[in-house]
Amino acid sequence: MNGNYYDVVVLGTQLGPLLAGTLLAKRGFRVLVLGQEDLPPTYDAGEGLTLPRAPFSFTAAGSPVARRIFAELALNQLFRRRALAMDPVFQVALPRHRLDLPESDAELEREIEREFPEVRRPVEDFHRGTKRANAELDRLLERDLVWPPETFFERREFARASAQLSFDKSGGGRDPFAELREEHPFRLVVQAPARFLDGMDPDYPTQLRLSRLYGSALRGSTVLEGGEAGLRQMLVEKLRTHSGELRERDRADAVLLRRGVAVGVRLANSGEEIGASFVAYGGDVSGLLRLLPDRRPFEELFERLGEPQARWFRYTLNLVLAGDGVPVGMARDVYFIRDARRPLSAENLLHIEAHPPDASGRRLLCVETLLPRRGIEDVPGYIDGVRERVFASLGDLVPFLGRTVQLIDSPHDGRPVLDVRTGRSRPAPEPWTRGPQTMRTVYGYPVTGTLGLSALPVRTPVRRLLLCSGQTTPGLGMEGHLLAAWSAARIVTRADRRKAWMRGRLWTKVEI
Repeated sequence: MNGNYYDVVVLGTQLGPLLAGTLLAKRGFRVLVLGQEDLPPTYDAGEGLTLPRAPFSFTAAGSPVARRIFAELALNQLFRRRALAMDPVFQVALPRHRLDLPESDAELEREIEREFPEVRRPVEDFHRGTKRANAELDRLLERDLVWPPETFFERREFARASAQLSFDKSGGGRDPFAELREEHPFRLVVQAPARFLDGMDPDYPTQLRLSRLYGSALRGSTVLEGGEAGLRQMLVEKLRTHSGELRERDRADAVLLRRGVAVGVRLANSGEEIGASFVAYGGDVSGLLRLLPDRRPFEELFERLGEPQARWFRYTLNLVLAGDGVPVGMARDVYFIRDARRPLSAENLLHIEAHPPDASGRRLLCVETLLPRRGIEDVPGYIDGVRERVFASLGDLVPFLGRTVQLIDSPHDGRPVLDVRTGRSRPAPEPWTRGPQTMRTVYGYPVTGTLGLSALPVRTPVRRLLLCSGQTTPGLGMEGHLLAAWSAARIVTRADRRKAWMRGRLWTKVEI
């Protein structure tokens, strides 16, 4: 190994690893972040058109973890300047109902009275219970804790902080829908946004998970200038401000081990070996296993917790419409359920993000859905027909869609860009960044812990090799990525007594 050495090497540029690297650079560590072939939030569709890979709202904006991280990175003012709160926060469209979810409690009560007068009291009770559950969890998240706790002292600290929660250790509690009949449509109003925000298999939610995810959508959805790419650029600038190094085009093809301890990484292109006190991996654990000489260190972990299994894939379809193609009154975020009797997946459940007009007056609809793993793996040609099925389903919500659409494309089905005006297809640039392999995966976890919200530990079975991805606390969705970054940064900081002392003196008393 040569003399190139860092305190921390971070693998990946998604939200979790990028935040972890930025926090550690701010705390005085020498940090290197490798791109690890992570795809950017947007892609080039040709002819000067840039499209998003998925809808994006910063649903963790109301979280104490976000406030603590942004305060430490001095990003609060910049975030507020670039953030825009939506009102209504989102809409849910059902076959015979359309509900606007406004920010104001009084307006929300009027909306419930308009759409569901027969169950107004149980629905209001549900919202009050959701607020109480979120307030309880907020008080826990305000504490400087590792999620999930692993050592004796971390578990003791967490147990003391969570002693007063009304939920049990698995996140169970009183059924929030107890007074609603099984088939009542308001259940779908709650489930629709929660399914898209969830990082676990959404078919098996706990009461706490459902309350938190729905509450995050209702109170925390914030639109950022530039979307996910804008947030990423903010963090990259902070990383470099604090002397962190980013190599987007480099990736590690191996984590270097010595006597069971991670001591660095090897770069794929050059074969250069870079030493490190810690290595933090920001992707799925399946990708991490490919960087290790063998998976034997993880066998005991998987025997205890089970190995994550792919359950769903996130598919995106982008449509460019004429300016008058978007219905008046359509919110920025709409969750559309085509048939309440069918499973909430594929073309039957859509998340539509309506973008404002561009310079030429055109509108972009970014549509996301969840495709079941079994459909993709077991049904021949399944992915090839998703574009048409999603488009047909969307036509039930958006009148005259076929007459106003100008361009259709998906980064995930491997098909060319369709210019509807000319009726011609054209190949998109950078075809290697497109196709089914680029879809983000939603995993199922055989065993969960920490209030039913956490799955894999931040500390892996390999010493000084950390996992700072959404797989550590997937039950909190985007908030879980922030917790993974904070937990990884906390572990690294406390391993260096000098920097831990500096942080305790400088940052623990920051007020938002």
